[in-house]
Amino acid sequence: MRIITSLVSCLLALAGCDEKPSVTTIHHSSANGVDTLFSKTTLKEGVATFECFASESGQCHYLVYTETCPTPAPGEDPGACDRSTLEDFALAPGKAHEIRGLPQDFRQCVSKNADADPACGG
Repeated sequence: MRIITSLVSCLLALAGCDEKPSVTTIHHSSANGVDTLFSKTTLKEGVATFECFASESGQCHYLVYTETCPTPAPGEDPGACDRSTLEDFALAPGKAHEIRGLPQDFRQCVSKNADADPACGG
């Protein structure tokens, strides 16, 4: 019985049933049934993959950064956070970009506009 269990475990591992954990983020917006922005970011084994599927402007504009925020004293305003840009790039629909070695606490945002606010609100 142990041999059968070991054999099944090996076969499942070979078939890809032993996937490494990953984190996927989807950004999707549409207007009148048309995609205005559709992007996917996957972080797996220390490699971040950014993929642009659609953008109204013809490009997905990415900002990858870290943020350090001060710890406020009780009752004080937290103040502004310091942002450090790690990468700023654009991708045409159908293209992908990989970044290795990002810090664990990196943040990212994507916009359809090149002149979007750093918080990618525009």
